[in-house]
Amino acid sequence: MADRARLPQYLKTKIASLDNKEYQEVKKIIQKNNLHTVCDGARCPNKCECYSSKTATFLILGDTCTRNCAFCNISQKTPLNLDENEPYNVALAVKELGLKYCVITSVTRDDLKDNDDYGSIRYEKTIKEVRKLNPDVKIEVLIPDFKGFCNALDRVINQKPDVFNHNIETIKRLYPKARSMADYNCTLDVLKYAKSKGMITKSGFMLGLGENLDEIKELILDLDKTKLDIVTVGQYIQPSKQHLNVEKYYSLDEYKTIEDFIKNNTNILPIVAPLARSSYKAYESYKKIVKK
Repeated sequence: MADRARLPQYLKTKIASLDNKEYQEVKKIIQKNNLHTVCDGARCPNKCECYSSKTATFLILGDTCTRNCAFCNISQKTPLNLDENEPYNVALAVKELGLKYCVITSVTRDDLKDNDDYGSIRYEKTIKEVRKLNPDVKIEVLIPDFKGFCNALDRVINQKPDVFNHNIETIKRLYPKARSMADYNCTLDVLKYAKSKGMITKSGFMLGLGENLDEIKELILDLDKTKLDIVTVGQYIQPSKQHLNVEKYYSLDEYKTIEDFIKNNTNILPIVAPLARSSYKAYESYKKIVKK
């Protein structure tokens, strides 16, 4: 068996110190309000940096996903019943943290077809509650595909989030391997639909699952055809031995090549770095777009 590629030094991040006041304050507020964050669930490498800056990406609809993406560390067991206090608790946490920019994402809940419109009703309620307690906060949503149903998408879009984010995750060829329960063209259609409704749109994908440069460029151009505003590009890091292996760690020069291709061939704002994730520098990228 071939040895796994070693993690480059520039991908190694420090573990949050137990005496980091801001980090501990965010954890306390999240736990007190019985909330989940993608920072914890997906083992985000930027958790220390974000928590220390009093920011977090809220994970609604519980902490268990109904899909089986082979790269993701979110739990894939049978989902529990929804917590009816969750929308208000997110709003309260946003207020207690004093956030200016709030990111709301979720697990995928294909089981909620009948009683929550694939989870879109919960997004609708959460945005309303956040705005009620925090009228000046900017809201980014990072949604699942809701099976591509327009009525579910409209529930979210009609609440006018400041940024509409839906991740494409990887190139088309790797969908059967990495996202067997998702569809590449459906993701593009979701982004295209949101843009047609006037949204600032955003997406993201990973490097290191076995794609080549030509496939990366094709993916970028496909995203540009949807009139996408922002894209995040970062290195896939294997969460455990049960997840997909890292096929390649990209060099810093290769990241620069990809960033330059986006800048020179599209109108998309690129956030490209080894540790870039969906909500990495989210507020900063939003402010750049609105200034255009």
